[in-house]
Amino acid sequence: FKQLSGSETSELKSTATSSIKKARIEVNHRLLEEIGEINESLIDTYVDISDENVDLSVASTAVGSEGTVVRCCFSAISLGPSLKSMYNSAQMSSIQPFRMLVPSNYPDCSPILLDSFPVEVSGEHEDLSAKAKSRFIAALRSLSQPMSLKEIARTWDDCTRAVISDYAQQNSGGTFSSKYGAWENCLSTA
Repeated sequence: FKQLSGSETSELKSTATSSIKKARIEVNHRLLEEIGEINESLIDTYVDISDENVDLSVASTAVGSEGTVVRCCFSAISLGPSLKSMYNSAQMSSIQPFRMLVPSNYPDCSPILLDSFPVEVSGEHEDLSAKAKSRFIAALRSLSQPMSLKEIARTWDDCTRAVISDYAQQNSGGTFSSKYGAWENCLSTA
């Protein structure tokens, strides 16, 4: 057992602190890279880092409250002109984004959903956001653990597109996909 002098102790603390900060920066860099890949590969969905104040007490029970809060948003880019004007007006409820905490030990642990999600949605109710979130929660159950941010975003994209497509077909509208065919994954066909 060797006792350290004051200068050796402060040097050790400085090295330990800089190593911890460096590790966090690398994790954030990897997260930013994954977010960039997601945003390049999906059309109607994008992910960004949230700057909203969030109560992390929900997430802190499962994991330490350290991490990055991200939002998963629906952008409605592929909607046809008439459906897009309906989507942007009061005639149609917009699909609200949801937030999740990406823990500091990600990807060893799944991101944690921070928003409440409906358990069941009435078929008569036209709340597209609730329908998308309900379908999303059901679809998440089929993903293997730990889930990646990319898998979650792709699942959200699939669910929001399905809800919009259902709405469009019920209201004689359409999406780009319903008129011209489905989008192909360029990455897998290349």
